[in-house]
Amino acid sequence: MGMSAPLPLVSVVFPCLNEEGTIGRCVDAARKALDAAGIEAEIVVADNRSTDASRRIAEEAGARVIEASAPGYGSALRAGLREARGRYLIFLDADMSYDCGDIPRYVDALREGVEFVMGSRFRGTIDPGAMPWSHRRFGTPLMTFLANILFGSHITDINCGMRGIAREAFDRLELRSQGMEFASEMVIKATRAKLRICEIPIAFHADQRGRRPHLRSFRDGWRHLQLMLHFCPIWLFLLPGLLLCGGGFATIAAPFFAGDRHFGLLTYLLALLGTVVGVQILLLGLSAQGHVPYSKYAPWGDRPLVRTLRAWVRIEKALVMGAMATVIGAGMLGYAGWRSAWTPGPSGGALIQFDAMAVRMALLGTAVFVNGLQVFFTSLVMGLFGLRLPEDEPRMKDEKGRGIK
Repeated sequence: MGMSAPLPLVSVVFPCLNEEGTIGRCVDAARKALDAAGIEAEIVVADNRSTDASRRIAEEAGARVIEASAPGYGSALRAGLREARGRYLIFLDADMSYDCGDIPRYVDALREGVEFVMGSRFRGTIDPGAMPWSHRRFGTPLMTFLANILFGSHITDINCGMRGIAREAFDRLELRSQGMEFASEMVIKATRAKLRICEIPIAFHADQRGRRPHLRSFRDGWRHLQLMLHFCPIWLFLLPGLLLCGGGFATIAAPFFAGDRHFGLLTYLLALLGTVVGVQILLLGLSAQGHVPYSKYAPWGDRPLVRTLRAWVRIEKALVMGAMATVIGAGMLGYAGWRSAWTPGPSGGALIQFDAMAVRMALLGTAVFVNGLQVFFTSLVMGLFGLRLPEDEPRMKDEKGRGIK
């Protein structure tokens, strides 16, 4: 029985889609840098259905080419990284914009125990014309800022396309993105998994392919933002919902405690709209919680109040609360109608007119009634279709019998 070839220490992966002008030079540059550093490595090209000579050129340059059939930057990288055999995985774009001479620095960091190595173009150098002004001054800094605020990533360049990761860490992340948002998903999940992360200042050169890049600024920027909100539903659902709902109810209820002072009818109608929209947003967020992996409740998620609120919320309780609110709201509306119907008119007779108290009661009753119906029927649908909240699911126990997530 023959002995299998030893696995390489490092795998360098290039995603490729019609890169015949630069893929050969990328493979040659990577091989020279690895050989000069004495690093045992393989070079993998993840070909994403190229229609030019990219595959042939990569093979002639000595790379192992694998077929990435699903379209998209993220799909190509996931395919290449899965097929790579090295203990450490390093990937970079195939357009000569990154310096392959930096690869040994990534390997050194991984050997020292770092699990995820990010390149930083902003801490390094950016050649003139290498990055559009909108990306350099707005897009990338904004996305980086959001990642740091929402997830505590502590990085300076979320979109850098040259990275390194230990094989074991990559397997743990279970990356799924198909497009350019792969870059954000990797950072978010690495942060959530508490990987040991470091940044390396690197050089960024102008794209040398001589054609339009695959990146589409608005489309890909939106996909990055959408993915961040997907992983951070507290900012998308909980906070807006609470602000709208709480502010609306407070505005409607304020006149009950302010004597003769009151707002205009338009203000009350806007407040009523806020309560309805706010409750709907909250209900959507609760429905999503059981189905959004890596959801982030930062920075309040581990605090006792939030844990108590989440533990208290159950579908059965929500059903009872919704039914009770519906009944109470109907009663308030009935009282407002009765009061308006029997308000004395100028001549002493009964006129159908609304006094100030009836208007306030009708608005508050409408808010309670409508939102009670929303809570009741949303909870009913969640129960019927098995959309259980996380706290409704059976929890695993550790060796001391404590619940673990």
